[in-house]
Amino acid sequence: MSRSEQVPEPQQPDGPIAPAERVCLVADHTPAWEQMIRALEDEDVDCRWVPATATTAEVVAGLQRCNVVLIIDLAPDPVRGMTLLTTARRDAPGAPVVVVAHDPSIELARRIRLSGVFYLALDPVSSEEMHSVLASAFGCLGRKRADTSMCRAKRRVLIIDDDADFAASTTSLLESEGYVVSTARNAKEGLEKVLEESPDLLVLDVMMEHDSAGYQVNQALKYGPGFECFRHIPILMVSSIPIDPASRFSMAGDVDMITPNAYLTKPVDVARFLHEIRALLGEQPDAVTT
Repeated sequence: MSRSEQVPEPQQPDGPIAPAERVCLVADHTPAWEQMIRALEDEDVDCRWVPATATTAEVVAGLQRCNVVLIIDLAPDPVRGMTLLTTARRDAPGAPVVVVAHDPSIELARRIRLSGVFYLALDPVSSEEMHSVLASAFGCLGRKRADTSMCRAKRRVLIIDDDADFAASTTSLLESEGYVVSTARNAKEGLEKVLEESPDLLVLDVMMEHDSAGYQVNQALKYGPGFECFRHIPILMVSSIPIDPASRFSMAGDVDMITPNAYLTKPVDVARFLHEIRALLGEQPDAVTT
C-alpha cells in the first residue's frame, strides 16, 4: 500500500469542513483485502491498515476522532478481534464497527450482534457489499455530527415506560446525576424519539400498550430496518416481570432479538440501577454491595 501504515491519531477538526471519510482495517494483507482497499480508495475513502503491533488502546484512540469506521477481519486472530470489538464498543461507541467472519458459529454471531456492531459480513464479502455498508456507516456518522450527539457534554437517556410515577422519579434521579433525560409513554413514541434524539441509552419497560411492547422496541432497535444508525445504543430493560427474557424464552430460537444489554426488576435498587447505567455508558461504575 502507498499510504503509511499507522493508526490515526485522535484529533479535532479545525473548522466547519467535514473530516475525510476514513477506514481503519484490522486484517491480514491478502489479495482480497488489497483489492477491496483499492476499490475503496478509488471512492476517495482514506484507508489505513492497522499494524499487527498496534495495541487495542492505540486503535481505539484513533476511533475517537470524527468520521472513522473500524473493519475487523476475525480470520487472523479471533480472540484479538473480539477483544478489539468489545473495547471499541465500550470506549468509542460513536464509531461504527464492521466485522467480517467466515462461517461463524451461532454463539459467535450472537456475541457479535449483541455487542452493537454496525454490520456483520460473511466472508467472502464483495467490494459492492462493503461499499454499501460503509456508505450507510458514514451517513450515520454525518447524522451524528449534525445533531452533535458525539460531542455533547452530557449523556442523553431516553425512558420508555407508561408508568408516569416511575418515569418521573427516574427522570429526577438521572438528572441529579448529570444526565439529560427524555421520556416516551409507549413503544411507538419511544422509537420515534430514538430517531429524533439519538439517545446514548434506553431505559425500557416491557409491558406498555401491550404485554410485549418493550421486546418489540428491543428487536426494532437491534435488528429492524431503519435503525441501522442506532444499533450501538445500549438498552437497560426494567420491568416488573421477575425473569429476564433470555431465561424466560430460553427455548425460543429468536430470543436474542428480545434480549437487552442488561435487565433489572421493579422496584429498582437505586445503587444497582445507577451502576448499570454507568457501566452501559462506558463510565466508571460504582461498586455495588450485595
